[in-house]
Amino acid sequence: MAMAMRAAAAFFSPSVSVSVSPSTSPSPKQRSFFSTRRIHNHRRLRAFPATELTLEELNPSVALLRKTAEAVGDFRKTPIYIVGTDCNAKRNIAKLLANSIIYRYLCSEDLLEDVLGGKDALAAFRESDEKGYLEVETEGLKQLTSMGSLVLCCGDGAVMNSTNLGLLRHGVSIWIDVPLELAVNDMLKSKGAAAISDPDSFSQAMAKLRQRYDDLKERYAVSDVTVSLQNVASQLGYSSIDSLSLEDMVVEIVSRIEKLIQAKAMMEAAGKPE
Repeated sequence: MAMAMRAAAAFFSPSVSVSVSPSTSPSPKQRSFFSTRRIHNHRRLRAFPATELTLEELNPSVALLRKTAEAVGDFRKTPIYIVGTDCNAKRNIAKLLANSIIYRYLCSEDLLEDVLGGKDALAAFRESDEKGYLEVETEGLKQLTSMGSLVLCCGDGAVMNSTNLGLLRHGVSIWIDVPLELAVNDMLKSKGAAAISDPDSFSQAMAKLRQRYDDLKERYAVSDVTVSLQNVASQLGYSSIDSLSLEDMVVEIVSRIEKLIQAKAMMEAAGKPE
């Protein structure tokens, strides 16, 4: 119980004030966000670099900033919650998304790891006290859903009970569906070279992650938007996800959010009495 209380405090330690730069206002005859799907810039940011990049390393191209400026006015100050299997690809996409739309980025797992003492300590806490872990996620979401311009990369606790799923309705929830091999490789890299080269380690990690994915995929799927790396690669005509860039993924996410917000606005307008 004491550990749960300490972990809950992690969500309240960072300053939650948000300074948002003014976005470029869309023109009255706003061009479709799909007018040019691929981003061509001098430095393509791959969808799954070998490591998790920092916010400073994830600088959006001018082309991406222009594209997001066309759409961002439709959902300015709407918080965005990223769910799905934790891996470098998920976190890097979320960070670039935040930088591209001039939102603040936070990761609930990072906050808990900082207060508990690392990934292993967080995993031990989650396994030994699932109720406490979910309560921490609930308290964190309650605090952070009051923020507007925020991209929150969520841990699995955000989808593991109805209370937390309900809190995600305060914004737009996005399931970034990544191939499990990426998450397993990230997991093994964190354990060292011996784990990476051991085929048994890969098989065991994959089996464990597959079971967790199967347990949670229906909960991930209640998100407002689902964006699959494999589907985006196929839509862009790539033979594999190896050709995807982080900017390709951000373009897809922002375009899907834009459509969702517009559809909600139309429904609300239709429901109002004349």
